Amino acid sequence: MAEPTKKLTLWEAASVVAGLGVGGGIMAIPYLASLNGLVTIFSLMLVSYLVSLLLHLMVVEVVLRDEEAKQLVEIFGRYLFIRSWWGSLLTWIFFALIVITFYSLLAGYIVGCGQTLQNLIGFPLWSGEILTYGAAAGVVFFGLKAIGISEKYAVGGIALVLIILSLGSLGRPWKELPALAGNAKTGLALYGMIMFSLSCFFSVPQAAEGLSWNKQLVPWAVVLGIAINLVFVIVMTVMVMLVSREVTEVATIGWGQAIGTWALVLASVFAILALLTSYWSVSYALAVILVERLHWGYRRAWLAATLPTFLLALGSRAGFLGFLRYAGGAMAVLTAILIVPAFQMARKRGPLRAPVFHLGFWGGPMFRFLLIIAYLLMAAGSILPLK
Repeated sequence: MAEPTKKLTLWEAASVVAGLGVGGGIMAIPYLASLNGLVTIFSLMLVSYLVSLLLHLMVVEVVLRDEEAKQLVEIFGRYLFIRSWWGSLLTWIFFALIVITFYSLLAGYIVGCGQTLQNLIGFPLWSGEILTYGAAAGVVFFGLKAIGISEKYAVGGIALVLIILSLGSLGRPWKELPALAGNAKTGLALYGMIMFSLSCFFSVPQAAEGLSWNKQLVPWAVVLGIAINLVFVIVMTVMVMLVSREVTEVATIGWGQAIGTWALVLASVFAILALLTSYWSVSYALAVILVERLHWGYRRAWLAATLPTFLLALGSRAGFLGFLRYAGGAMAVLTAILIVPAFQMARKRGPLRAPVFHLGFWGGPMFRFLLIIAYLLMAAGSILPLK
């Protein structure tokens, strides 16, 4: 069965981009930030934002150099893997790695949401995971337009909850935060998670597909989406560190406990919305990858993209932070190694020689090299043991 209409507004497309990154990463950042000082925290946030923005705009240019908005697996197959038997094999290997990585991420979102429901209502973990899967996979079943609308309202809901919790934090005792603290290992771990929370590159083809009616809006949707994520990261990190008695791995839990019962409920709503937005964007990207690579119908691809993540979450014994750190590290390596050279090849061999958007000077060799280094450091930060 074919997917329903895919046309998105600018805000819906930006929300799809923001939704992919706003989930698990943002709730893990305050814990890692608490191991560092303010100078390190804000310096790494600035660097991460600039690096992430440049990479995503590279993806925008690559996608817009084609007539149709393809997912990254097919883009890499076109520009990096030569059309021979071994090139085809490499494409399939990359496809398999993406599927495994996405399954890990999506299972992590289900586990995190299930843990939130367990803490809030007292549900058994397995029942919280069942409810999460129903709400998450149910929206994706109806396709990109349903996801765009859901993301739009969910991102608005997240912003509203952050404002209310921040106002509620004003009347609580604030801790004094050190300007300098931590070491290279804790700083690198924080950098890796910030980069992960701003990594929305698999949602760029979705934004381009939804905005095919006006492709000039695509880079603006990406810039707006990443900016939304950065604002959420800053507000949440600062407020959680200021008022939480103990900064927990899922930061909203400790934040809500510090303010009061009502805040714990709102913090849990925030966590659930954030995890759902990421699940919607990531699972949809995986479903489209399956459609493009295996030539399946959308409904069949939807089932294959979502059901295994639910089963993996039910059988998992890994911690929430562990899911996200290792999956983020794997994604960083794939990004650093493949997106940058794909960008270079697309400039040489892309079907559209004059796309509606291009980076110009900012896509030069020096910046491509710096991006590779930045994402290799992200991978290192994602897999380094903290203890």
